[in-house]
Amino acid sequence: MSLLAYLGGMLLWLPLTAAALTGAEVAAKAREQFASASTFSARFEKQLYWTALDKTQKLQGRIYTRKPDRFRVEVEGGDLVVADGQAIWVYSKKNQQVVVSAYQGEVRTPWQILLDYTSQWAPAGVEETKLDGQACYLLALQPPSGRASSGQLKVWLDRRRWLPLKVEQKDESDNLVTYVLRDHRLGTKLDAGLFRFTAPPGVEVIDRRGDGQR
Repeated sequence: MSLLAYLGGMLLWLPLTAAALTGAEVAAKAREQFASASTFSARFEKQLYWTALDKTQKLQGRIYTRKPDRFRVEVEGGDLVVADGQAIWVYSKKNQQVVVSAYQGEVRTPWQILLDYTSQWAPAGVEETKLDGQACYLLALQPPSGRASSGQLKVWLDRRRWLPLKVEQKDESDNLVTYVLRDHRLGTKLDAGLFRFTAPPGVEVIDRRGDGQR
């Protein structure tokens, strides 16, 4: 048997490896995943680090969204943001106060924020890596050409479901904001009551809606 025939036979037994994806392709996969579902929920941890103060602040919570304009953000300690498409309630448990504003369409929902990096930033590179033992793509992004610099952005995406596991943004002053997302759920039924808010007894209500918007 010739060497060429021998090598050809060996290659038949080698596993096929998928071609590497570009950063643009990875971002497109993430967009498609969100576009296919009407709801999304996840637990999150947000960490802010201020370089000048050498100070870190952390908070945890849960996010629920339903297309196109309903969302709920629960933060540890009892603070809450709820939107039903017509109004937004921002409740501070510590201050025993809720501020109600009209939902006028220009408000960016958590859903839009999650997708922002796929449309507002340009992929600069991608690599296969692991995050806490989970296979993922690390997507590095930069502001589109012609746009003022907004620092650096990195997104870790689950290779199987194309969902964001971690988002890290550093500004020009090296201040760092990090989000870690867990317990992702796409397309699950969400109770309508999640997107309604009733002020607890004794809470001050500041209503900033006009008379025609109540």
